[in-house]
Amino acid sequence: MTAPETPGRSLPRFAPATRSSLTDAVADQLADVIVERDLGPGARLPAERDMARQLEVSRIVVREALGRLAQRGLVEVRPGVGTFVAQLLATSVSDPLRLYLRRRRIPNAHVFEVRHALEPAIATAACRSASEAQLAAMAANLERTAVIVAATGGRADAIEAFARVDVEFHQLLAAASGNPLFELLLAPLVDRLLAVRREGARLPGAARRAAAAHRAIFDAVVAGDGERAASRMTEHLYDVQGWLSTPTPDA
Repeated sequence: MTAPETPGRSLPRFAPATRSSLTDAVADQLADVIVERDLGPGARLPAERDMARQLEVSRIVVREALGRLAQRGLVEVRPGVGTFVAQLLATSVSDPLRLYLRRRRIPNAHVFEVRHALEPAIATAACRSASEAQLAAMAANLERTAVIVAATGGRADAIEAFARVDVEFHQLLAAASGNPLFELLLAPLVDRLLAVRREGARLPGAARRAAAAHRAIFDAVVAGDGERAASRMTEHLYDVQGWLSTPTPDA
């Protein structure tokens, strides 16, 4: 006996499954197998025909599902050879977010809101985790920064060099945090950071203030003073954020 419909409400109508939805389902299932069985980079997956038989789908669906996993960076398809588990790189996670930031034109104010939540914590963590080698890398970065700042003078090549060495300091600090997720979350913001640095370097004294702020953050990290490191980072971020509302000399 069929149950009566609720008065005033119609039952939902379900569309037939499409090949696209089937492909997504197969891709998700294959991804689960790779992760749950902890298949390492280079592990070879079964042939398409074998997977199609086990999954009870066509080889076309399997091929499309593997293509989607390849786009995610989870597998590598070698024509005529087979399909292998790929080396999972951080860029396979950060690159889509970097593209999202560019295409959606996320405002700088939103980016800085995330940076205020993220980078003081990175500075604090670096106080606990930075190795001697990582401290040496940051010290070398500061030395290069000082040389570049002294030669900036509005030259395009010096401005570009300053932007890159400035952003590198933040990347080195994230690497020194001991938490790979900090590096992963900061990576998509690098393009935006570079753009802000290029603009800021044109402002009188901005590059010198940024270099001094980095030095203050570094000194706090060396001293193992997490509270001071976080405070200096916060001050630095507010200063850099102020660049965005200051007209450049050639504007």
